[in-house]
Amino acid sequence: MNGRSQTVRFGSFEVDLQSRELRKHGHRLKLPEKPFQILELLLDQAGEVVTREALQQRIWPGVRLGFDRSLNTAVNTLRRVLNDSPEKPRFIETRSKRGYRFIAVVEKAQSTQSQSITAQAPLPSVAILPFENQSGDPDTEYLSDGITESIIGSLSRLPHIRVMARSTVFRYKGQQIDPQDVGRRLNLGAVLTGRVAQHQKRLIVGTELVDVTNGWRLWGDSYNRELSDIFAVQEEIANEISQKLLLKLTGEEKRLLGKRYTENVEAYRDYLRGRYYVNKLSREALEKSLGCYQQAIEKDPNYALAYAGLADAQGMFAIFGLRPAREVMPKAKEAALKAISLDASLAEGHVALAGVLKVYEWDWQGAEREYRLALELNPNYAAAHHSYADYLAATGRTQEALREIKKAQELDTLSLVYSMEIAWHWYMARDYERARQQSEKTLEIEPGFTPAQHTLGIALEQMGQHEQAIAALKIARRASGGNPVTVATLAHAYATAGKAADARKALRELMETAQRAHVPPYWVALVHAGLGNTEAAFEWTEKALIERDVWLVWLQREPRFDCVRNDPRFERALRTIGLSVPRER
Repeated sequence: MNGRSQTVRFGSFEVDLQSRELRKHGHRLKLPEKPFQILELLLDQAGEVVTREALQQRIWPGVRLGFDRSLNTAVNTLRRVLNDSPEKPRFIETRSKRGYRFIAVVEKAQSTQSQSITAQAPLPSVAILPFENQSGDPDTEYLSDGITESIIGSLSRLPHIRVMARSTVFRYKGQQIDPQDVGRRLNLGAVLTGRVAQHQKRLIVGTELVDVTNGWRLWGDSYNRELSDIFAVQEEIANEISQKLLLKLTGEEKRLLGKRYTENVEAYRDYLRGRYYVNKLSREALEKSLGCYQQAIEKDPNYALAYAGLADAQGMFAIFGLRPAREVMPKAKEAALKAISLDASLAEGHVALAGVLKVYEWDWQGAEREYRLALELNPNYAAAHHSYADYLAATGRTQEALREIKKAQELDTLSLVYSMEIAWHWYMARDYERARQQSEKTLEIEPGFTPAQHTLGIALEQMGQHEQAIAALKIARRASGGNPVTVATLAHAYATAGKAADARKALRELMETAQRAHVPPYWVALVHAGLGNTEAAFEWTEKALIERDVWLVWLQREPRFDCVRNDPRFERALRTIGLSVPRER
């Protein structure tokens, strides 16, 4: 047969859905029909819970007596063949009294049936765990973190390798962990650990690369160099990893791996400090990050990556509602354009520019062009997939948005942000039950994660479960320290629950905050819409348009504005931001 059949890959396994074969490293494994059907269904809905009821209807239709025993036997057989464990699952997770969930990254490809052995093996994959700071000085933490990020960044530019993204690996920072166990949890082939110490002007780095399958040490080395040799050390480590994972690099890929964005070590250290602070996501830390990026640029005016970092940091002040968009977004655009002018191949610069075009200038075509270019330059850039997903969701392209955010999550498996963003996209798609489930899934990982409490609350509100919604949103407000977004969201939930007095009290709190700090007008408009104050809602919407409030990008999709959606002024507002006609794809 010369037809085409779909091959699904996970870990070292691959499934040919046409010939109905499970293989490991090209060798066929014996798997009975019922366990294969379970695997097929789990793979088709990877990342989501497949209920016992769905399994019964699909695989044992009409069977009542003996179903539980049959299901348990089939799942145990499947786990045995995959060498999986219900206590520490790598592939199949049991959800008590509900069903099962496939938790590993799944890759789909097309294979030719005429080939005797499929196909190409899964891409080599690696996690660079946070290097340990052995200097004994917390002020040099930025150096160990920065070296980790730099190696991740270098390897992620290569097309034929999967590199686990920063936020996933940094969840293991400071923990006593077994690298092989981490690799198994993340479904990877190899894991790199490292240690960094700075003694005066000497840089001491130790590394070890471990094969996850058998625990063998693939490579390890130690470096005792001048601090000025930091670039060479990072390049040597990245090269060693690529060689040990048997990557055959083209000349262009070798150039990418060894690319330096600056030759100035002090500028590079300032850039690393900027990255260190921006990842803390507080107002004070963002202020420090701006200073660090600007110092890096002063030391090397041609440092494209520092300009891209500066653009991102400026934009975050508007996204988090800390400063008016008109104050920071023009500066973000200027920095992004400068980054691109210095290095047109820098994906980070194109993503930063796309963000400004999307949330501030409402140039939708220009933003999409920049996102597509960034992803072409670096398909492994999780933040680009994430930001592009928001673009697609805001413009009504729901299915494309979900594909992009799930791609970001594949690259950054343990990212709480991406897990929560999936819930946000389901909410904007008006699938509130899935938004609720995804929010709860995120909170199972990190119960104190405020954004997931927020998405849980707004999903419950739309489902009419007002008391539960208010309870979740109270937690979000308290955990955020009274951030205006959480106060406004709680006020709206009070209003829709018929608790107008509580809603007005929260609104007064919001306006008192506006006397001493910036409050995005979009959120004030939302509260008035919930209270039925239509005139005030449009007054604040107009203020948001004048300020070019970055949250307006969600105006077309936000269910909480449905109560004013038929007003001609709402259509005019949509036309102003270029989103007058909803698009579903």
